[in-house]
Amino acid sequence: MLNLITPLKVILNPPTRLEGFPGESVILNISLINQGEQGAAIDVFVDPTAQTLLPWCPSPRKRVTLDPQQACEVSLVFDIPRDALPGSYPYTVVVDAPEHYPEETPIHYPGSLEVLVKEQTVTRSEKLTFSISPATSPTQPLLIQPNQHQTLSVIVNNHSNRVDRFRLHCLDLDKTWFTIRYPDNELSDLGVVSSTDGLELNPGSQGKIIIEFHYPPDMPAGRYSPTLQLISDNAPEQVFLDLVYLEVKPKLHLSAELETILGKVSHSPGQYRLTLTNHGNSIRELAVSASSRDETESCSYVCSPSSVNLLIGETATINLTVYPKHKWRRPLFGYGLELPFQINLHDLQALPTPENLPMGLLVWKARPWWQFLLLLLAGVGALSGLGFLIWFMFFKPVPPPILAEFKPDSASYTEGGRVRLNWTIANSDRLEQLVISATKDRIASSPQVYNFRQGVPTELKRYCQISDGDRNLTCTNVDTGARLAGAYTFQLQIKAKSAQELIQQKLDVVIQPQPLPQVSSIAARQSQLEKGKPLTLSWKIENFSQLSQLQVIGQLKEGKPTLLKTYDFQKQIPLELTKQCQPPVNETLSCSNVDIGLPAKPGDYAISLQPVSSGSQKQSPPSKAIQVQLKPTPLRVINFTLNNQSSETNPSIFLKVGQIVTLNWQVQGDGVKVKLEPLGDVPASGSRTFKATTNLSEIILTAETEQGQSVKRAFLLQVDTPKPPPKPTNISPPSTNPPRGIPVLPPPAQNNQRPLLLPPLSIKRFK
Repeated sequence: MLNLITPLKVILNPPTRLEGFPGESVILNISLINQGEQGAAIDVFVDPTAQTLLPWCPSPRKRVTLDPQQACEVSLVFDIPRDALPGSYPYTVVVDAPEHYPEETPIHYPGSLEVLVKEQTVTRSEKLTFSISPATSPTQPLLIQPNQHQTLSVIVNNHSNRVDRFRLHCLDLDKTWFTIRYPDNELSDLGVVSSTDGLELNPGSQGKIIIEFHYPPDMPAGRYSPTLQLISDNAPEQVFLDLVYLEVKPKLHLSAELETILGKVSHSPGQYRLTLTNHGNSIRELAVSASSRDETESCSYVCSPSSVNLLIGETATINLTVYPKHKWRRPLFGYGLELPFQINLHDLQALPTPENLPMGLLVWKARPWWQFLLLLLAGVGALSGLGFLIWFMFFKPVPPPILAEFKPDSASYTEGGRVRLNWTIANSDRLEQLVISATKDRIASSPQVYNFRQGVPTELKRYCQISDGDRNLTCTNVDTGARLAGAYTFQLQIKAKSAQELIQQKLDVVIQPQPLPQVSSIAARQSQLEKGKPLTLSWKIENFSQLSQLQVIGQLKEGKPTLLKTYDFQKQIPLELTKQCQPPVNETLSCSNVDIGLPAKPGDYAISLQPVSSGSQKQSPPSKAIQVQLKPTPLRVINFTLNNQSSETNPSIFLKVGQIVTLNWQVQGDGVKVKLEPLGDVPASGSRTFKATTNLSEIILTAETEQGQSVKRAFLLQVDTPKPPPKPTNISPPSTNPPRGIPVLPPPAQNNQRPLLLPPLSIKRFK
């Protein structure tokens, strides 16, 4: 059993395989040894993932406490149910000490519980008997070799009084590992046509089913117990099972090859590549190392990785790095020092490893020839140093002043901040004069001259200090007076005593203008609103301190921009926005729920904000425009009545000739045009009074807006003609040309309207 190097030593008995029959109990004994330097509480339990086996173990978890170098034994009991099916049931035992050895635990030990059947090769029932030939058992399994074929016979006896068909299944193996062949049916001799996908037997007859196993070449070593199941067509509810016990003997073949990548070294380590290939049929767990073939270990060896897990047919590559030790052993001349070594393999499962393992050789090259010149160079260096010391003490000239540093006090400047200069002059005792000049946008200003003959001038004493025995002059934060935006060039000139040449250095400084206010975001609560209602805006403005005004601009589609609102900012929030705007944070002003009135004309408006900066000729660009639709007033007929009767509730009205009729109407809409037939164009609201005539058949109201909305209302009129009076005997007949027309009532006193004569209208036109 694999035991990693941990403070806990665990021994399992049996190591990996438990065996038992249904109805029996099997015991797994676990020996624990605490090899650490501290006491530990150790948990031993069955991994919960083994859901089938977990109910079989009455006490799947146990806890023990061990002092250092103390040992104990823990037992896990598995009660196999009587109805358990034969087969292999995997499980994992976990040993964990999280409180005392958290880095070394948990440790997992996989294993399997083999449920066996009684040593019998015949399965009997009242209706059938079947047996397997050759017979196998857990103690006498059938030895097999990979990449070979093997045939087993299943003898079936039909004891029933009916013709039956039997089918054989192998439940545990891959379908490509076996082939089941059925013989020709007995009923075919009698002329009965039947398929050959099963074994058909007459009552009291016997038959044979052939199962041929095809073992793959990479079949792992170990024991196999596939289950054979026989199914009867007459009794499909009954299950007939038997096991075939197979054993594959382990084949151990491991090859190792060592490839030299860098075998001759001077300063770097040697590089080698070890290739391991598992040609056997067992999984190999190997620890890889290297050692010297000499008596003394002259090198250190690092294998990456230090252990490998090789599956069947798998190849692993290990990088070996060899570091020579004891640098004094490196030869001074010659071919070099040979350091032989060998590869060591240790199987963690105690399986044998190859006897002839690869050997390697590292050559440590001799030292280069130029190292012999070190002594000569040391002597030459000593003589040169002595000569330099004599020159330095007696012949060294007086050094001139050196401008060691000249820089501004800041990396960037904004308009309003002053530019201050820092400089350092070495050998300042030789300094006679210092001149500072400035140029702004190619316009030079008058230079400032400082005389150092009598020491530091009075004007610079507040900025400058002399250190290191009057040799280093350091001036900091010298005010230049530059504070306006622009590009500046500062020049510092120094003149040494008893010298005509000037030492100068230029410095370019840019003062950036104040940042312009910018609208970072703008949003409207409504994308559509009705006429007469305000638009609610929210916005954020950066660089609030530079904001002077904020203009709200609206532009109708294909129209000119219109100034809707102006807010005055003088580094403070206007009174009308104190409730809508929060105090600025990091120069960002946030305002929300600000109501803005829109023009009366409906349409699609583009709303934007234009910030205006204070004290800057350059202005900020307007914000992005948001689209808002101002919906027109809906076209609606508020009132259209005839004698106080609405056209919607009573569109047909009966009148009498000469009856006084009052027509009222009222229409609502933007730029609405109203037309009454037969009156023509009329105002949006009004009233008319007239007498009914036989020529009056309908009244139609038509309303239309500039946006193309239209609506119609109508009255259908039926005027009754009065019956003629009886003719008197002594009265002459009336005239054949009676007067026509509609008698018109005079208009009301408050409306100076003319009487109306309505021409006849056809009711078909309205329809």
